[in-house]
Amino acid sequence: MNRIAALIVAVSTLLSRAAADEIRRAFIPGAILGTWAETAEQCATKDKSDVVIESAKYGDGNGTCTVRWAVETPGARGVNYAVHALCTSAKDQSKTQIVNIIIRPQGNDHALMGRSFADLKTYQRCPAE
Repeated sequence: MNRIAALIVAVSTLLSRAAADEIRRAFIPGAILGTWAETAEQCATKDKSDVVIESAKYGDGNGTCTVRWAVETPGARGVNYAVHALCTSAKDQSKTQIVNIIIRPQGNDHALMGRSFADLKTYQRCPAE
């Protein structure tokens, strides 16, 4: 009986430590705010595929997303951000959907972004104007 109790305590301690590593916020952290593009040329031409990230929203030419929450988790290659948002289509304001994106910073001015780890694309921060 004592072994079972010790096992339960050990497992609950491990689970509480794992959960404590995640930080849930109501906004996107400042380190990843700004305009992001896949190439420097897209930054210069203000391409519609550029992603503008603000603390409470992000968007591109397809629409705007209002952040519901962002979860910061440590990873083997640095911090990962998972952003859960309600997105509104630029073409049809009545069309909305829940979207989750992953942002994995790669230094100050580079990041991987996508809807899953399988489709992450490399982005660079555009110079501030």
